[in-house]
Amino acid sequence: MNKLKNSGVFSALLLSFALLGCSDESANSAGTDGTGRGGSTARMTISGDYLYAIAGSDVQLFTITNPQMPNPWTKVRVDWDIETLFPYGDYLLIGAATGMHILDNTDPGNPVYIADFRHARARDPVVAADGYAYVTLKTDPNGFNAIDELNVIDIQDINNPSLIDRLSMQGPSGLSLDGNQLFVCDDKAGIKIVDVSDPSDVSAVDSIPGVDCLDVIAENGRLYVITSDQLLQYDYSNGTPVLLSELAVTGE
Repeated sequence: MNKLKNSGVFSALLLSFALLGCSDESANSAGTDGTGRGGSTARMTISGDYLYAIAGSDVQLFTITNPQMPNPWTKVRVDWDIETLFPYGDYLLIGAATGMHILDNTDPGNPVYIADFRHARARDPVVAADGYAYVTLKTDPNGFNAIDELNVIDIQDINNPSLIDRLSMQGPSGLSLDGNQLFVCDDKAGIKIVDVSDPSDVSAVDSIPGVDCLDVIAENGRLYVITSDQLLQYDYSNGTPVLLSELAVTGE
């Protein structure tokens, strides 16, 4: 295991990790090739010549034909409590404290609201692939509607999303999907590894204990984990994840 301790490098790497959320939309959708892969808690993403960013109650678009001079394009009003963006094919899935919103992004310069899935008030990252969205609900910090679980939403009919399964969690946040494996940050319970081969009957099959993470990115046997003060890298290509490296801030 390679252990690195350098606060300057750590800060730069955290920024790079966050900016992965600005990658091309194909890169954020599981099972596709692209320029990068964003985390489930990303507040920005890119599709074609447009950058999308959460701005209050809106999704703000910028034209990036000239990357050195991004220009504001238009705003799409969604909801007052939107938090995360995840591109899914020709759609944008938007996680909010009260539900998941869906925008048709067939025309990247003109996203159009088409549907939503409402739930109890909770924090709400989302990822999706192959007709199903996976949403974590975490107890609202103000104590309203205590709920900690993973929801599986059928979005094969994109206009009528429906809940098909749920899995109790301790305090879930970021998540990432690779094939039939869903990695979920679950507070002090660690990282839960969930089998989603049957989306209507998901189950936790393994875990990485003792890792209180904020978000994860899983791809091609590598798992990148961000905590409040570390970036961890695991190899899960042979089953049980093995820690390869950690980058920690020391204050030096």
